[in-house]
Amino acid sequence: MFPGLITRYVLWELTKIFVVSSVAFVALMVMIGVADEAADNGLGPDVVLRLVPYILPKAMMFAMPATSLFSICVVFGRLAADNELVALQSVGLKKAVVVVPALALAFLLSLGAVWINDISFAWSYWGVERVVLESMDKIVYGMLENEGSFKEKQFSIEVDDVQQRRLIRPVITINAGDGKRVRTSAAEAMLSIVPEMHALKLTLVDGVFEAEGKASMRFDDQFHMEIPLRSQKEISDQLGNPSHLYMSQIDGEWKRQVRSLERMKSTQAIQTCSQLLVGDMLGLTTDTWRSRLSDQAKAETRLGRLKLVPHRRWASGFSCLAFAVIGIPVAMRLRSANYATTFGMCFLPILIVYYPLFMFGLTGAKEGTLPPAAAWFANGVCVLIGLWLLFRESRT
Repeated sequence: MFPGLITRYVLWELTKIFVVSSVAFVALMVMIGVADEAADNGLGPDVVLRLVPYILPKAMMFAMPATSLFSICVVFGRLAADNELVALQSVGLKKAVVVVPALALAFLLSLGAVWINDISFAWSYWGVERVVLESMDKIVYGMLENEGSFKEKQFSIEVDDVQQRRLIRPVITINAGDGKRVRTSAAEAMLSIVPEMHALKLTLVDGVFEAEGKASMRFDDQFHMEIPLRSQKEISDQLGNPSHLYMSQIDGEWKRQVRSLERMKSTQAIQTCSQLLVGDMLGLTTDTWRSRLSDQAKAETRLGRLKLVPHRRWASGFSCLAFAVIGIPVAMRLRSANYATTFGMCFLPILIVYYPLFMFGLTGAKEGTLPPAAAWFANGVCVLIGLWLLFRESRT
């Protein structure tokens, strides 16, 4: 009964401190995330409130490893400082009585962190994108009312005044590419968002449509104009980005990408044979082939990213367990009830060692110089160091 009582005590203390610290840390992260989104996009209070559910998983993703380590440092630092570990050993119990439950809890937290990571990278990302897109007309109106202009990479809008959603004497300039611009001015206009088209719709009255190098066109009645917020390539890249897929979608996407790459290589082989048969040696060195090889390289890069995504999310989630393996022996060895000192002594080496190693493995896997499993490199190093420290601590 006694070991069971100790196990429940340790689990309760860890859970209590983890919940309290997580709530505080997540609340801080949510406020920072909301403020950042509001500053970047000029969002109003109503839009900010709609963003909170989507920012919450992101905040939890960053909070869980740190708060799990913090709870370990507080509980085990206090156990060691109050000589409770010595008391356990004096009645014939090993330190494993308190270590094993803590590691088991860290393992369960890691599984939860993996799920949170999956939600954050996929559901949260698309949720924020949807809210910002659906609120784009409010964002534009807000910027025009406050500053008199709104500028994006592809277009800009300048107005003299905004009166009850009516833009007074607006001037819209669209970058048409190759340095050319299309300029439209009107007596007044109103704008709305077309979410399915990723575009702003402007209804202009009494104005002039001018294109560089071409004749201008005047209109007295209403003229409707749609301005794309993103190019088709940007939308395609966004939809096909493996980082924004659920892990349940990765396997299907990976198989489709493999089939697409095989078809691409097969088509290139047939075209190469055809050109060799007719003696078209010049055709083998044209820009067309350079474009095809570039498309193949992009397809192979995406295939590698699809392989990397599950490793990255599982490795990021199991950083909770890796941090716990290091935090337990360090907290017991420091024997300090000052949780700030213990946490700092644990987190500083992790900050210096774990995150650079994690980025090294992740970057190498993205570039293809390392296998996708390199995302686990930092976790492996932390676990090995932690197990060595635990072994030393168990012998004292």
